[in-house]
Amino acid sequence: MALFDSTHTLDAVDAADQNAVFEALAAKVVELGVAADASAIVSDLHEREAEASTGFGNGVAVPHTKSANVSTPAILFARLTAPVEWHALDDAPVDTVINILVPESGSDTHLQLLAKLARRLVHKDFVDHLKGDSIEDVCALIRGVVG
Repeated sequence: MALFDSTHTLDAVDAADQNAVFEALAAKVVELGVAADASAIVSDLHEREAEASTGFGNGVAVPHTKSANVSTPAILFARLTAPVEWHALDDAPVDTVINILVPESGSDTHLQLLAKLARRLVHKDFVDHLKGDSIEDVCALIRGVVG
């Protein structure tokens, strides 16, 4: 399975809060075969979020987890129909999400992917492309960053 491709996207996610976003991501992860238990993935994402917010700023969050519930590394991309509260670093709500999931044994993969994305997310033009480009173009953009 590819780390990230167009099947790993959710466009126009209608979510009232962060939990609903996690539920949508977890359902997609199960659909893709990356994990078998959606509720366990939601729980893993909440557990990580309790350590520190994954709201990066500029309306973007990068929720990530290293979990025994994940069978293979994967990245998901989601755009929300309306921003949700995320307790982000800049206190702005989130409308764009990049989700990183890796197996518990994949700590190096987890940190490498997070670092690659973080380096790009500080650039306004990159964020603008995530928010405004077609899903196909966003897929190419993310694949260009994570390899």
